Amino acid sequence: MIEAPLALAFSAGLVATVNPCGFAMLPAYLGYFVGTGGDAAESRAGALRRSLYVGGVVSAAFLTVFGLTGALITAGLQSVTNFIPWMALVVGVLVLALGIALLAGFELTVRLPKAGRRGRGRGPASIFAFGVSYAVASLSCTLPVFLSVVALQTQRSGFVSGIATFLAYGAGMSMLLLGVTVAVGLGHRRIIGALRRSGRLINRIAGVILIAAGAYILWFWGTSLSSGPAALGASGAFRFVETLSQGAFRIIGEHPLAWGIGLGIVIFAAIYAAFRRRSGEGGDGGGDSVERSTTPVGGGQYRA
Repeated sequence: MIEAPLALAFSAGLVATVNPCGFAMLPAYLGYFVGTGGDAAESRAGALRRSLYVGGVVSAAFLTVFGLTGALITAGLQSVTNFIPWMALVVGVLVLALGIALLAGFELTVRLPKAGRRGRGRGPASIFAFGVSYAVASLSCTLPVFLSVVALQTQRSGFVSGIATFLAYGAGMSMLLLGVTVAVGLGHRRIIGALRRSGRLINRIAGVILIAAGAYILWFWGTSLSSGPAALGASGAFRFVETLSQGAFRIIGEHPLAWGIGLGIVIFAAIYAAFRRRSGEGGDGGGDSVERSTTPVGGGQYRA
């Protein structure tokens, strides 16, 4: 029966983003997303579109990194695992640098496809690159589970079954990332509305989050590479982050079906609200306020 491997793969995908190695990248990702644009005038539909866009591109990056790494190792290139900690160390440097840039006033923006916006923006390439960084930081802890779930199924039941298992794993990762991004996107919009006169404060907050995450990643992998993983256990910072990670792991991993259904509903509702078109509404269909129409009706009368 293939149902059990698919369910196991989906559960493993759900917790792939909250493993101890990459857990610091979750707030880093959310901080990055908070800094990617939006203003007090952004509608609910606009915030949802931006959330789905960024979450979708980051999810695609996750699938690409995990898929390529799994394929290389399955093909016999096990030595690729030796480079993962060094790649994660580079990720820490990049995250720290991005945080410093945001704190110094650099602004991130997201240019949505066909959004009709002009000016500079950050297209899918830069968002995809951040997603690759997140995936690389998560690989060391997640790769053994990923290989045992996906590669083993491929060897046992064939290529088609392995692809189905990989897609189930990817669905778990993507649904969690999209669900969290949508929630933060709506919250970010409300925060900006409350801080209408202090829009730059949002970027400063995002910068602080990224600096903290980057510094932790640098310390985590620097200590692990120089003194060995055992040296991490003596640190209070590591125990604190590990406790948070294990708590999230248990909450998500123990109820995969409930999380799958709940996230599916949230994502479907977000897609519907982001892209539906209401008759008689202008703008992007956000539905946050009712704008008065000044279109003449009949003999010069105006309808409010």
